[in-house]
Amino acid sequence: MLTNAQQQALQAVQSRGGPVRELAPAPASIHVHFHPDWTAQGQPLLALLCQQGRYQSQFESGSSNGSYSPQPQGERWQWENQWFAGAYNQAAPAERPVYGAVDLEPLGYPSHQGYGAAPRFGSAYLQLHNSATARSSFCDPDSYWQPRHVGLWQQMDWQQLQCLQLADPLDHYVEAQVHGGLLLARDVAALWLDPCYCDTPLALAVQQSGLALRFHPGYRLQADQLAQASQYRGAEVAEVLAHMLQLAPGGLTPADLGQAQACHRYPAPLLKKAWHCIAHLGRHCVGEPHHR
Repeated sequence: MLTNAQQQALQAVQSRGGPVRELAPAPASIHVHFHPDWTAQGQPLLALLCQQGRYQSQFESGSSNGSYSPQPQGERWQWENQWFAGAYNQAAPAERPVYGAVDLEPLGYPSHQGYGAAPRFGSAYLQLHNSATARSSFCDPDSYWQPRHVGLWQQMDWQQLQCLQLADPLDHYVEAQVHGGLLLARDVAALWLDPCYCDTPLALAVQQSGLALRFHPGYRLQADQLAQASQYRGAEVAEVLAHMLQLAPGGLTPADLGQAQACHRYPAPLLKKAWHCIAHLGRHCVGEPHHR
């Protein structure tokens, strides 16, 4: 059941979108990406997620892998105020939407090939049941770009995606705003992790929670890719990656980055860009996804 604020938010988006498209494809899954071992409230985010049984928006959690600005008149607050016609301004933080991205592979766009819909935001992702699209709104590209291509599922033009025209491959995703909360037991079909977390306490926590656990092909950034990283996100970020590689000569995995984040070893903006390099340059050859 949606609250009044959530219903009003969806109606606001519907009024801004185009006409319903008769040939709209069947709903695809929404993926919600995150860094499983980056700490929040003193413990790894995935462990906290399994304990709480629900995913929180930045208005509740106090953190974000994208633009963090939930304070009144902040960038994210202003965007939601405009986008949802002020529907959430007087609502409780828990009522606000959770952000994800649409799995474009079933729609004929295998841009990330098994790594989830929006790897920019983390190595792990929650694969939601397709039914969540019925209470979601969408924009193409990301809301950061102030897109005009917006609407509910049946209003979106899935054959002419604007995000695929952007220069950075990590921007190739259609943003989804899931209204009505995100409960693990109700909404999540599977949780996908990097293989570097196999047989770790985090993987055990997922198994004990009852969620289906899957492993994607995995990320590993090698030392011979530092020049590319420097071109992609700058020399300062490449220096951070080079320093971390001294402790991980076999290549940097998401777990190595998680350890650096937990120790507050590097400034958060540099760590975020370091992840972008791993996400873009460190993908393994794509084969059949690992299952467990």
